Amino acid sequence: MFERYREDARRAIFFARWEAQQSGSAYIEPAHLLLSLTHDADSKANQLFALPVHTEHFRLQLEVHASAKPSTSDLPLSNPGKRVLAYTAEEAERLASTRIGTEHLLLGLLREKKSDVPEALAAAGIDLNSARNRIRENRGLPILDRETEDKDIPLDKDIPLKSLRPFAALVLLILVLLLIYAIFRLVFH
Repeated sequence: MFERYREDARRAIFFARWEAQQSGSAYIEPAHLLLSLTHDADSKANQLFALPVHTEHFRLQLEVHASAKPSTSDLPLSNPGKRVLAYTAEEAERLASTRIGTEHLLLGLLREKKSDVPEALAAAGIDLNSARNRIRENRGLPILDRETEDKDIPLDKDIPLKSLRPFAALVLLILVLLLIYAIFRLVFH
């Protein structure tokens, strides 16, 4: 299931399970996924958004505290947690990323409407549009304005033109060579 996930995102899933167990939860919830992002200072999400600074604020706002009796079982994802991972994969595709990282997980968390996580992140100054643009900027992709960003852009429209130019040039070269070959065969046969 996690083959496309980079190592930092896999560690985040591990820490989400640990956070859920420590809180005595029966499921891995979006709040646990958010708190998991604060554990690895070297992850892409933390390089871009400095999430560990807000750890205690997130715990208080999301009411995730250590339980007197932590869970020891292997915990499944809640339905909102599953949606977050689905949104995470969509965000990676939107950014033309072959691998899924913690920055995509953060975007997935921001998209989950049936969770308090987007509000907690907003209180830390992180919203979906600004987060997408910061990630786009870090990857060297063009920044989208709010009007464009709010629309649901088809995934194939989000691939930067710079990456398509060499491919288009190669296709055009092949077509021209085939055309020259066809003309040459018609004229000299």
